[in-house]
Amino acid sequence: MSVQHPVLFFPGTLCDERIFMPLWQALPAHQRRYVPLQWAASLDDMLALSKDRLLEGEKVHLVGYSMGGYIASLFAHQFPDAVASITLIGYNPDGLSKEEITKRQQLVSMLKKGQFKADNDAYLARFIHPSRINDEQVAGVVKAMAQDLGKTTLLNHTLATTPRDSTVEQLTKINAPITFITAKQDNIASAQAVKAISEKIPNATLHELEDTGHMIPLEQTSALATIIARQISD
Repeated sequence: MSVQHPVLFFPGTLCDERIFMPLWQALPAHQRRYVPLQWAASLDDMLALSKDRLLEGEKVHLVGYSMGGYIASLFAHQFPDAVASITLIGYNPDGLSKEEITKRQQLVSMLKKGQFKADNDAYLARFIHPSRINDEQVAGVVKAMAQDLGKTTLLNHTLATTPRDSTVEQLTKINAPITFITAKQDNIASAQAVKAISEKIPNATLHELEDTGHMIPLEQTSALATIIARQISD
């Protein structure tokens, strides 16, 4: 099984390379490129960092997790001829609900006042399956990323992607395979909502994973690697 095109990985909110490291180890050898969205202070920064990883005239596989799925979708819309495939993990392309926008506004207010720490257990419980809340390979990694990247990164990521427009229309125009990977226990990107949207998008397939929360790359690494390996291998 060979991979002919480079693979661009887009991380989620308050994530860095650590969100993908177990996945990279489980995937076949490939030309991997990572988009360091943790460096970005705005949406324009995120798109510029993405463009920097694309060489003229080449095709690339896009793998976007959560917020990274949003950026990967925007990138695909900007450079449709460069897309070999898109894999969207824990990402709902229908935009943010009013409830979610309100939560984000409250989060921004608390961050600006210094009243919020992203490594607190109640906050992390939204993202991690209850069976892994004490797992150092999952919760431990999430906490470490939150502590190292800090509130400024969380604030930048939240402001840069709020409000978050729907990318459904853009995805329907992409002439490349699109794979949605969801978690039935995901409290962030509803599996039911993603399934309904995937059925409206040509070239889209859906995989629903069990026993995982939103942190799919850390919680269901082997299952995720199997799906992605098929997508990126010609």
